[in-house]
Amino acid sequence: MSDLADRVIEWLKTYPSTKRRIELISFELSSCPMISENEIIESMALSAHLEGQGYNHGGHPSDKTMAIALHYKGKMWSIEDDMKREMRQELRALKSDLDRLEHYVSILKKREGDVIRLLYFEQKTWFEAEEELRVSKQTLSRCRKSAIRELVSMFSMVEHIGVADSVDH
Repeated sequence: MSDLADRVIEWLKTYPSTKRRIELISFELSSCPMISENEIIESMALSAHLEGQGYNHGGHPSDKTMAIALHYKGKMWSIEDDMKREMRQELRALKSDLDRLEHYVSILKKREGDVIRLLYFEQKTWFEAEEELRVSKQTLSRCRKSAIRELVSMFSMVEHIGVADSVDH
């Protein structure tokens, strides 16, 4: 088998975990439980500005504790921006690969597409796929091999014209 065929099979095998990773990254990006910069500044400056019953919100950057807190805030923003940028890059790459794979499977012959969807996307057993499609094990095997050959051909065409930057998963 060719290197590209091995990669296509690997993309199919890792489809469920890739889909799950996309969901996890999307969730983390949309609801990162980061501590706000005000909470950091208040907690670091609290000891220097206690007055009477509560906290004096009028701290000045000239205060050493407040200056450290403000510096920390800037570092936190930088780290958070870097993390989110990396997560967005990975998310874009994963989504692109998954969208391409799903699209190619959708344009296979109906039976071949059904075989790939059942065996790889829905992770049905061979027996379950045979039952659902009402085919023999040999027919299922032939359809799977034919579908993989066709997918390899599609990916090969795209790589040949330089459209896809495939990401190994």
